[in-house]
Formats: sequence, C-alpha cells, structure tokens
Amino acid sequence: MSDGRLAGGGIRDKLLAGIGDHRQEFEAVGDRAEELRTLPAGTVGTLQDLGMFWLKVPEELGGTPLTPLEFCDVIEEMAYVDVSTAWAAMIGVGCAGMAGGWLPDGGAGRVFTPHGPTPLIAGQPQPRGTGRPVRGGYMVSGRWGFASGIVHASWVIAGLQVTGDDGRVLVFIAPKDEAEVIDTWHVAGLVGTGSMDFSMNDVFVPEEMTWERTAPAARGGDLFRQDGLLFVSNEVPPLCAGMARRALDDMTGLASRTARFAGGPTLSERGVFLKELGRAQTRIRAASLVHRDAIEAAWEATRGGTGASPAQIAAVMAASVFAVETCAEVITDLFRYGGGRVLSLSNPMQRHLRNALAARQHVAVTEEHYETAGRERIQSARNRTD
Repeated sequence: MSDGRLAGGGIRDKLLAGIGDHRQEFEAVGDRAEELRTLPAGTVGTLQDLGMFWLKVPEELGGTPLTPLEFCDVIEEMAYVDVSTAWAAMIGVGCAGMAGGWLPDGGAGRVFTPHGPTPLIAGQPQPRGTGRPVRGGYMVSGRWGFASGIVHASWVIAGLQVTGDDGRVLVFIAPKDEAEVIDTWHVAGLVGTGSMDFSMNDVFVPEEMTWERTAPAARGGDLFRQDGLLFVSNEVPPLCAGMARRALDDMTGLASRTARFAGGPTLSERGVFLKELGRAQTRIRAASLVHRDAIEAAWEATRGGTGASPAQIAAVMAASVFAVETCAEVITDLFRYGGGRVLSLSNPMQRHLRNALAARQHVAVTEEHYETAGRERIQSARNRTD
C-alpha cells in the first residue's frame, strides 16, 4: 500500500479519475458496508491509496490540500458512486485536516510521520468530555458519539472542557487503543459508516496533543485561516448533492419499467412524473450552486486577506442547510413515485432515502444556521438605518 500522497498538479482531476477507475469496487461495497455496519478494510485501503485522506492536511506535513470548491467536486462524485465510501472519506479528511492544521509541532510529529501512511482519525470536536490538568497534560474522561470510521482509525479526536477552569475548551488527539469503542451503531440510515461511540476514563493526554478549540491554526495556508465552520462547510452538502443526483438517475432508470397498475402507463409516460424529474434536476442544481456560490465568496475573502465576514460565514452555513434539506426533499419526492417496489431492501431508492434523512440530522446542518443568517440580516438592516 502506498502512503496515499498525490504528487504533482491536477490533484482534483487525478482523484476524479481514480474514483471512476474504482467505481465498480465502490458501488459493490454498499451492501457489504451495511452488513458490517462499517466500511470494509479493503475499501479503506483503496481510499488511502487514492490519496483521499490527505485533502485537508497542510503541505508542510505532506498533505495535498484542495481548494474548498475542488473538494466539493471530489466528495460529490464519490457520493454519487457510493455514500458510505464518501462519508468515510469525508470524515477521515476533516479529522486529519483538523489534526494537521491545529496540533502543536510536537503532537503533529507524533501523528504525521515522514513518508508514513495517512493517519486515520475518527471522532468529533464537541466538548463531551472533561480534562483535569496534571503535570504535562490532562487526565481525560468522557464519552463521544458519531465517530464515523472508528473501526479502522488509529487515532481519536475529541473535545473536552478543562475542569476547574473558566470554561476553556480544548480539542485533543489520542491513540485509539487508549479509548473504548462502544458498538452503538444500530441505525436506519448511513448504516455502513461505522459511526460508533467511544469513551475514555482518566487517560493521560499530553499538552502537545491538544489545542484551544478557538485558536488559530498552527500551520497551513489559506485553507487553515478560515473560520472553523467554513473548514467543514464543504463536506455534507456536496455529499448530499451527489447522492441526490444518483437517486435521480436511478429513478429515471426505473421509469420505463415501473407502472402503478397492471396494464397502466409507465412512469416515463406520465406527465406528472416527467414534471417531477425536470423539477428535481433543477432543484439539485440550484441547491448546489447556492452552496458553492457562498463557499466561493467566503474563500475569496479569505484569500484576499480580509477573512470571511460574519455575514459571509452565516450565508455559507445557511446555504449548507438549504442544500442538504433540498436534496433530501428531492429524494423523498422521487421515492413516492416508485410505489411499493422501492421499499425492498434490494432497491437502491430505499437506501438513498434512509441515507438522505440521516445526513440531514448532522450537526453541521442544523436549522439554527438559518437563525444566525436571519440575525445577521436584521443587524445589517439596523446598521444601514443608524
């Protein structure tokens, strides 16, 4: 197995070509991933070989970071092929990117070894644990959920609140063998992602394996100067766009051989369904463009040195929610035209529906982001009248 680093330019194009080359493998893994409730190890290895997990790691550590829109392209195409595979790649990329960008030099040297394989990191930075200060670090305890890909990870990432402090929140990295993985992943959607819980009980974490949650990145270029919300804002929305595109194509393929009644017209002969197809493809495209337009505006502000404004950040997050909810609604609307046959576990539409509804529950696309965008609009209006 290679270390997964992609040399030379055109990384986005190389990845898209690699996804195409492995399409048959990735499509076939969907059923197996649902049986295992996690991605098969061989497929994780293929993702490593393709260089998927380096896409948000700073170049200083050997990473091959993509621009936000390039990353959207890659995740959307991967999700079109298989959502479980795309989700594993998405989470692995984000976790490795946070570790690579924010760990102090000593900690980064432990996790990212020269010429070594991509570190597989799983977890979430939400402060679900506590850290008791001791000499040289913290004694950490807590339980964290939704650690997608933890079965194959070698490291865990998590957030904690420092005890006896004024509310200071840290993020830390620790070897997975110092945590207990708890098999809680018995769910209706995104079944193949292995998003299990893990816990730690009074485990020592060195200071150099932690950072302040709101601290600026320790290294990296423009990508790591973004607000933390922006750093992960190009993950779930393009994944859902790819999934919705695939559901649209799958339902289109069923249309000529699907009729609600024996001897009745097929879906492809019904005007109401043709209208739904045209509406669906337009909604997916519109949702994707709204999200990408907001991402691009925030990225240009970051590259320009001013940084994205609160209004631009709010616009990105609201667009993220809109893109995910629109794609989920499209899949739901298409599903109902399939009748009873799409309820079968052998039909791809039932998996698209389950996965779409599960993705919509992700904390990154909470509808509270609409509230923030609304507050920004009210404040902007007040500023204009003052």
